[in-house]
Amino acid sequence: MLYISDLMPLTAAELDYRALQQRYPFIHQLPPLPLPDLLRRLQSYPEYEQAYQRHFGRFEHKTNVTEQIFQRPQDVEVVMHPRFVPGILHSHEFFELIYVLSGTVEHYTDNTPQRLNLGDICIIAPGVTHGIGTCQKDTLLMSVVLRASTFAETFFNILQEDAMLTAFFTRALYAGGAGILHFSTGYDREICQLMLTMLYEFRSNKLYNGKMLNSLMTACFILLLRSHADSAKTKDTSPNSAIVPILHYLQNNSENLTLHQLAQHFSYSDRQMTRLLVQSTGQNFTQLIQRLKLEKARILLAHSNLSIQEIINRCGYSNPTYFYRLFAKNFQMTPASYRQKQLGI
Repeated sequence: MLYISDLMPLTAAELDYRALQQRYPFIHQLPPLPLPDLLRRLQSYPEYEQAYQRHFGRFEHKTNVTEQIFQRPQDVEVVMHPRFVPGILHSHEFFELIYVLSGTVEHYTDNTPQRLNLGDICIIAPGVTHGIGTCQKDTLLMSVVLRASTFAETFFNILQEDAMLTAFFTRALYAGGAGILHFSTGYDREICQLMLTMLYEFRSNKLYNGKMLNSLMTACFILLLRSHADSAKTKDTSPNSAIVPILHYLQNNSENLTLHQLAQHFSYSDRQMTRLLVQSTGQNFTQLIQRLKLEKARILLAHSNLSIQEIINRCGYSNPTYFYRLFAKNFQMTPASYRQKQLGI
């Protein structure tokens, strides 16, 4: 079990960066900068890169963080954001949930700061450029990262239950630009204890650790919807909101849907629908349908007892050989191997 008081003592890295802040306070007063700009400012202060390498490994000159940052082959990881470290504007290809356990912090998007207070939660979609201002001693900020590549499969029950979360995550996964979903939970002890339990579970790395973290993350989503849905606010980074109901319709009718049927349902011409899909997702109708069918197959393989042939039929494939070839091309394994991997066989 973890308590907030357990997280208050400074780590070795935080002690080093606090010493640097005391020596060069003006650097830590800057808003988060894109990495190239920050590196230019720090050229005269090699102590920063030395401290980073000492505590976090090789300095990565990247502004977009990939899923290679995950330490383990699981869907959810939980860490504490280090205090006193200068902020960096960055984006990533995974979802990030940040939670303020203690104190306050400035969260920047579009060069605009937003003050996050105790209990605030922000869910940041892949591709969103954001940054955290320098956290001081009394600020405890937790970061939960969730793989986008397996999100629909891992949390499919939540995506089926709630319209708000469905719209946010569907847009992020298939269209990009979903932005940020913000909840204010205040002094909610249940949320706080759950987040601390997630951190403890990740650090303990016990048997079935990955499955436990997925369950705790699902519980977090449920508590947010049960108790704090009224506080939810979205910051949208995409200019086109019309795509959300279209993507949702595609998800629910991917088996035998045609482009013409989709266009008719939303009162578009075939050409207009094609243009909207490509502009919003970077994929045409055929590519999106293929992606959604394969995602559905992956979910059924992991979460049902249906035979592979039944899954092929449910996903709308008439040619099993084509399905097997397509699945292997996208996931580098057969459907049977994928199911065995998910079951831990």
